[in-house]
Amino acid sequence: MTQLLLIRHGQTTWNAERRLQGQQDAPLTEEGIRQAHAASGRLATTAFTAIYTSDLGRAAHTAEIINVPHRLELRQRADLREVDLGAWEGKTASELERNETEADLLAKWREDSVANRPPGGERLEELQARVIRALEGIAGAHPDGRVAVVTHGGVIKAAVSWVLGLPLGNQRRFEIGNGSITRLHLEPGRSLLVTLNDLSHWEGE
Repeated sequence: MTQLLLIRHGQTTWNAERRLQGQQDAPLTEEGIRQAHAASGRLATTAFTAIYTSDLGRAAHTAEIINVPHRLELRQRADLREVDLGAWEGKTASELERNETEADLLAKWREDSVANRPPGGERLEELQARVIRALEGIAGAHPDGRVAVVTHGGVIKAAVSWVLGLPLGNQRRFEIGNGSITRLHLEPGRSLLVTLNDLSHWEGE
């Protein structure tokens, strides 16, 4: 059995501005750095076999902070990136709502993110398929290990939906906070959600 600890990156400037981020990058805020340090402190005595991270800067920076007590080689994977939000990346909802066509698509996307997607964006099925391949690959490389995976909210939601057998449309019904820890156990033919969105180490607002 492989234990996977999925950690969402700390808050970014675009998170704070409520901008759609996707695969574009923005730096961690001071609060995001504190969130990363809180997660690092929580996991300081956890013996990790390996630490993987998305190759996007916000996840890599968070992983560097988490890795300080462990001094392991950080292994970057592009397939752990957030969902691609296409032409909407970097925009706020209020900016999109100024255009009638974009406003209509945004409303449909909020209602059903499986049937609808941003212009040029990635389908949730595509996101989940690459996330499953990534996590199964990591578990296969560390069949009896405990592995940290620093990644993104959409990636973690896709992984949890897969483990629980939930339709992808249910993703908006649970939250994955910045700096949170979600624990999965994976083995051939069996997967288990142990904890979801654990923020007990974070005392921020």
